[in-house]
Amino acid sequence: MNHELAWAVLLVCLVVIWLAGRSLTRAADIIAVQTGFGRVFIGSVLLAATTSLPEVATEAAAATLGLVNIALGDLFGSNIYNMTILAVGGIVWGRGSLLAVASQSHLVTALLGMILAAIAALALLIKPDIGFLGVGMEIYIILGVYLAGVMALRTKTDPPLGEHAEVLSHQSLALVWMRFLISAGFVIGAAIFLSKAADVIATATGLGGTFIGTTVVAFTTSAPELVTSIAAIRMGSIDLAVGNVLGSNIFNMNILVISDIFYRGGYIISAGSPTHAITALVGLLLSGLIALGLLAPLPGRIGRVSTESLVILMVYFLGAYLVFLNR
Repeated sequence: MNHELAWAVLLVCLVVIWLAGRSLTRAADIIAVQTGFGRVFIGSVLLAATTSLPEVATEAAAATLGLVNIALGDLFGSNIYNMTILAVGGIVWGRGSLLAVASQSHLVTALLGMILAAIAALALLIKPDIGFLGVGMEIYIILGVYLAGVMALRTKTDPPLGEHAEVLSHQSLALVWMRFLISAGFVIGAAIFLSKAADVIATATGLGGTFIGTTVVAFTTSAPELVTSIAAIRMGSIDLAVGNVLGSNIFNMNILVISDIFYRGGYIISAGSPTHAITALVGLLLSGLIALGLLAPLPGRIGRVSTESLVILMVYFLGAYLVFLNR
């Protein structure tokens, strides 16, 4: 694929993700109401896992080719980029702090994200190089913590679903699941082609693999999270949006299993650049800010831009700059 064709593919894929992502979000909202699982759990687990699947393909391809820093940069970069989706979502919301109207059940996911980011950062710095069946021991720890967190999240209850829940409850659940799966197929397929096009464009820039993975590739593989979260906010399903973002971050950490399986040069975290620890720690910081925002939302705004959105964006760009300096 040449440079010019890559740009055309990228634009077409973005349009497909936008259209299919909106349908996916509406279906997830109905599933949350009709199954009784609620928007916090469905957003954090089902929708988050679905929109994170493009990262699986990207990680497998990069790890197979031995592109360790592209693979890790995409993963940790996606996690910090996802946080900016809440900042953009707050601007779309335009009524002050988005987290002020979100369920405090999201604290479980935010704190879980902090724990997983800390484990990853320590592993990147210490480089334990110990594993079992081709997978590093630190990744088994991450998997265990993730599963425990999901179980804890299931015990949390949603706030009232809102006045339109009665309308959603009368739609055919079988047809909704069909719409969800078809929409997911379009989103995932388009996102995979999107990441391939982005890789061609990014390679042409000549920047380092760590920086490219953390910014360009991470942005494209996070496009489904952006589209579905903004669609959820426009629908008024704030908990679906917040759950999707925070849930995607913790689900992404499980994708390290795929990276280790496909990487043949040892254990991928041990082989990665310590610079990724900066990205992981920035993700930890952003998760902490989200947790704080859920407990004590920041007051004030400038037009449609809340203080909360400004702080998140400032920390993200600072983190990206630090990665650029250490690429």
